[in-house]
Amino acid sequence: MVDPVTAIAAATKAYAGIRAFIEAGKSIEDTFQVVARWQGHASDIIYASQREKKRNPFAKLVFAESAEAEGTRIFAARQKVQQQRSELITMITYAYGQQGVDMWRECIKEVHAQRQQEIYAAQEAKDAAIKMIAIAALLAVAGGLIYLIVQLATR
Repeated sequence: MVDPVTAIAAATKAYAGIRAFIEAGKSIEDTFQVVARWQGHASDIIYASQREKKRNPFAKLVFAESAEAEGTRIFAARQKVQQQRSELITMITYAYGQQGVDMWRECIKEVHAQRQQEIYAAQEAKDAAIKMIAIAALLAVAGGLIYLIVQLATR
């Protein structure tokens, strides 16, 4: 999973590419390939900010930052994506009309579905595996302590 800072940088770079493509009058296919890349990075930003809310309590303690700093960072990332999305809709409308906007929205749906199935599912499976290993380790320690207590009690 891409961290939010890297995703923001990649989305900004892709956004600059989209502007250049539209301003240069590139073909709609070339432009929408770059739009799809931007949408993927924008999706990463949104997903990463949602994952921040669901972090496990241990990670929150170890990697803690103030609630204000975390909230501000998430808000800034979301606002940047929203601003870029709004400008893209305007540029696409001017360059390709409403049909272009509809094609763009279709790209969004495709990229979102693909990422949901592949990348995000893999990340969530990884997180679940880490949690299961931690639970197994805690159960092993608890079992060892119970065994030790029983052995000491029978002496």
